[in-house]
Amino acid sequence: MKLFISILIVLSLSACSSKDDSIFSDFTRTVDLQLLDSLDLEKMEILNPHYIHYKDSFLIFHSMAGKKKLEFWNLKSDLVTVRNVIGQGVDEMPRYVTVDTDHPASFRFADYRRGRIYEMDLEMLQEDTTTKHSLVYELPINEGDTPLRFYETGNHIFGIGLFSEGRIYSFDKRTNKVMTCMDYPAHESIEPLDQRHKGALFSGTIMAGNQNTLVLACFGLIDFYEILSDGGLRLKQERHYSFPKFQTAETGRTVTFDRDDIYAISDIDSDERFIYLLYSGKNVREKGNDAYNCSHLLVYDWEGNPIVHCLLSKSLYGFGIGRGILYGLSREVNPIVYVYSLKDILQIE
Repeated sequence: MKLFISILIVLSLSACSSKDDSIFSDFTRTVDLQLLDSLDLEKMEILNPHYIHYKDSFLIFHSMAGKKKLEFWNLKSDLVTVRNVIGQGVDEMPRYVTVDTDHPASFRFADYRRGRIYEMDLEMLQEDTTTKHSLVYELPINEGDTPLRFYETGNHIFGIGLFSEGRIYSFDKRTNKVMTCMDYPAHESIEPLDQRHKGALFSGTIMAGNQNTLVLACFGLIDFYEILSDGGLRLKQERHYSFPKFQTAETGRTVTFDRDDIYAISDIDSDERFIYLLYSGKNVREKGNDAYNCSHLLVYDWEGNPIVHCLLSKSLYGFGIGRGILYGLSREVNPIVYVYSLKDILQIE
């Protein structure tokens, strides 16, 4: 969300227009999340990650600089497997984004401009560190459309990006049919924008989901959609706290943001019970790059109800969740992973 969208947006900053704490007032319970441990990335020669994921006992990292390599840290064997996927060779691509999926042993990423989704089988990687990624889907992309990020459920693949109509791309894996549906959050400031500028404005949207619900978050806006049987969506809950202050260029798709606005929702993940959102609340003019370091974790249920506001003793840049543990990537100084227990949250009745 923080870096790669600069190909479409002049990122003076990703930001939100409100500086109040209304997002916190939704929560009746606040807890200090328990810090359990820290993991030394330099020791494992994982030197400059920007994103972290947890899947099937692996911590998976990737960077937006250099070769943008994928690094798979097997927490069972304590081995790191590195894959370079940027290039001109077979199954290589000029750039990629990760694809969140509910498949328990699969890590997926996409050559998003071509609609090609690849898989690293983590069960196979556990047994054989020479395991390669393979192509699993080639999505139909309409001419002129530019998908930027995907989320996969059992029957569907959803995407956000620049589309000629609609906010969300929906691909039905059973029928190979595609639709775009839903509109962007309503606000007077975006009513005059054309569809492409709206797509550029919201290109930092991040997603999570399960078989029944898709959750989209961007700036201080969170939308909960019911997934219909045909791949369509129905809005069932919205939590809209603040819109960004922005300007658009008269030509092209450039959007610039106000440096005085707060940087809000940074990352998202989920488990069987809850949606977890990393939140900053700082602005770049005052804090510089520290605005991207978040000390708040906001927890909602799948219906969009606020559950608990968690305070983090170590600020995080991104995070992944698995087996009741939060693995948080910090980039305040040298990249490091902090390990937090979610026991206090998981015990909520």
